[in-house]
Amino acid sequence: MADYLFVPQNILAKWADQGRVELKGQVLTLVREKKSFQLTTAVRFLKLEAGEDSARLLNKVKTLDALKQMGAEHYLESVILGDAAYKVQQGFLAEANALRRAVGVKPAVRQKGTADKSATHKEQGAAAGEQDLLAQFLLENL
Repeated sequence: MADYLFVPQNILAKWADQGRVELKGQVLTLVREKKSFQLTTAVRFLKLEAGEDSARLLNKVKTLDALKQMGAEHYLESVILGDAAYKVQQGFLAEANALRRAVGVKPAVRQKGTADKSATHKEQGAAAGEQDLLAQFLLENL
């Protein structure tokens, strides 16, 4: 199961205003690097406004699809689930594996003279490179 990083909508809007990123629907493009990444719309549960947190959602992040599956109602900065009302922060999820590599262990470097023999390895390498670019950008700008 992949890990994800929550990026608040207001941060992405700030970066877009500065011309650093373009956000079109669910696709984030790093302008300078000309790399694009698929994001997933999500919310972070900040505060219980009414009721009890029986679903234990405080300080958690849920995608909009997960909210629908739970039977929750989402509108702007609010989510209602049963008798509980929550204040939420809108944003997106991005894969965090690249961030781990960026702050921890660097990605493995292939030895000279070795060649990828399968298209799958080439595709994985390209995807990992793009994730590393996103990780670098997020680390420098969050």
